[in-house]
Amino acid sequence: MTRIVAKAVVSTKILNKFSLGLATAFLGASFMVATPAMSADLSNAEAPSPTGFWQTSGGEKMIEVAPCSAKTSKLCGTIVWSEDRDEVDAVVLKRFHEVSGMWAGGKIYTPGKRRGEDGRLTLLDADKLEISECKRGLCTQNIWARVSASDVAARRDLLTAQN
Repeated sequence: MTRIVAKAVVSTKILNKFSLGLATAFLGASFMVATPAMSADLSNAEAPSPTGFWQTSGGEKMIEVAPCSAKTSKLCGTIVWSEDRDEVDAVVLKRFHEVSGMWAGGKIYTPGKRRGEDGRLTLLDADKLEISECKRGLCTQNIWARVSASDVAARRDLLTAQN
């Protein structure tokens, strides 16, 4: 009789562990099912990105940084406003891709020049973008400030009114 009781106790412990495992699995599954909106919100949370409008450190240009095309996540930058009207629509940043929180592997172009230099974009905070341009091992940095689309439009209107 002692053997039967011992087997029953062991069987109960095994059953309790099995039930606990099932309960844990069930609670985990119900949590996942009960919160699809929450998990969608987490997956849609955007990492900081340099996309948007930026004013160069001297204030003489405004550049829009955006995906190069609908088919790629690489970033390009186009002059949308400049004191020199001939520079508007010139592409000054080409093919930057994200690498460990910065964007690298692209080229920085000076309007009117054919050859681009190696560059790196680093978002210092939500409103500051560091542009590093390297030529023959020597790198220079500039800090661009984020501007709104309405600031760009106001500058365009002002330039149009002056001419």
